[in-house]
Amino acid sequence: MAVIDVTAYGATGDGATDDFAAVMAAVREAVAGGGGTVFFPAGDYALSGSIGDGADGFARICLLGAGERAARLRVTSDVAPISGRWTECRIENLRVDADFRGSPAFDVELDKSYVRHCWLSGWTGYGMRVNATTDGLLNWIDDNFIEQCSGYGIYTTYHFYDSWIVNNNIGSTGPNLSIEAGPVRIIANHLNGAPQNNIELRGNKQLTIIGNICEGARHEAIVFTMPPWLESDNEQVAIVGNNITNGGKGATNVFPAIGIYSVDADHRTMGFNVTGNFIANVDDGAGWSYAVDAQYVDNIAICGNQWDNNGYSVAPVRADGSNVGVAGNTSGNRTVPRRSVLTLTRDHPFDAVPGTDYVYVLATGVSTVTLPTAVDNTCRYTVKNATGSTVTLRAAAGQSIDGAADFVLATGAAVDVVSDGVNWWLI
Repeated sequence: MAVIDVTAYGATGDGATDDFAAVMAAVREAVAGGGGTVFFPAGDYALSGSIGDGADGFARICLLGAGERAARLRVTSDVAPISGRWTECRIENLRVDADFRGSPAFDVELDKSYVRHCWLSGWTGYGMRVNATTDGLLNWIDDNFIEQCSGYGIYTTYHFYDSWIVNNNIGSTGPNLSIEAGPVRIIANHLNGAPQNNIELRGNKQLTIIGNICEGARHEAIVFTMPPWLESDNEQVAIVGNNITNGGKGATNVFPAIGIYSVDADHRTMGFNVTGNFIANVDDGAGWSYAVDAQYVDNIAICGNQWDNNGYSVAPVRADGSNVGVAGNTSGNRTVPRRSVLTLTRDHPFDAVPGTDYVYVLATGVSTVTLPTAVDNTCRYTVKNATGSTVTLRAAAGQSIDGAADFVLATGAAVDVVSDGVNWWLI
């Protein structure tokens, strides 16, 4: 098939001239010839409109950029740079820039097509919105970089199925991937930025999620929510061999790393395999309640996973369902306590939360503080004076502390005062 250079139709790639008409002329020439490659030499192509032909679409067309994504398609109005229906097409090696004018980078209906090695920037709402209205299968979304912007990284509907989402690097504020229906293979993506979830599943069939790096989620890293209109469903979802780290940052230790949720006890989903995943946290502010939380979920296997370094704060697994298999998981979990900073006046009692690290900052002139009497040995307490420096404690009755004394602590009988050689802790 022919290779058609857009500059032969008058495109300049100078970043200022409107190249839209020239680019579309080149595309239509390829269509008229029964298909072909529309080639973009290195440059910045300003486009006043979207490359696309609506529901009619294009077939057997390749949009191809030169160099290493050296051709940039940048819109100058509120439209997606690439839109419409693409059948048996390839869109490859392009920088696709929505220029923060309010639109997605891609808003496309794909069928037996590739979107490969593109860099998406300046988008709003969606990096890629795929098959919003029309069925399409046997598609590949492969090796793209979706730059951190506001909204969903890649969003698919039930019209997108029997396809692959592989090897992409995606940043977003909404879910990095939001997937409906299936079969879909989600393999070896790096999902990060500041997303609500790394992978959001909105009712699926025959979904394979393998070998992804999931980082930085504000809520669950991977979440499945059963559609509310279903009476029951059998999903056949495999979540295997993923590295899930540094999530739950929207509310530390509130959300699980992997959450699977039925509608309720009477409307249940089933058919999940959670195997061989690594779940951990090292960032400040990261932490999950459970490694895996399955509410009213039947026929689920949770096997061979590793949770480590604050991989959970409450328990590794909560699974409420029938035919639940939990086996062969290993844990080096070290829960990093939550920290609560309290500025205290005299005798300021409160209820201690297990697993919490409390820092007392005493108000100026305060010399006595009442600690909680009902505490367990997962709580730690540090006392600082009003300037923030750690103070030395004087023993209460029945306790022995070496060193100079500044304050008296009135403590519950079950609380002992110890020192790590630098700070004083109440454990």
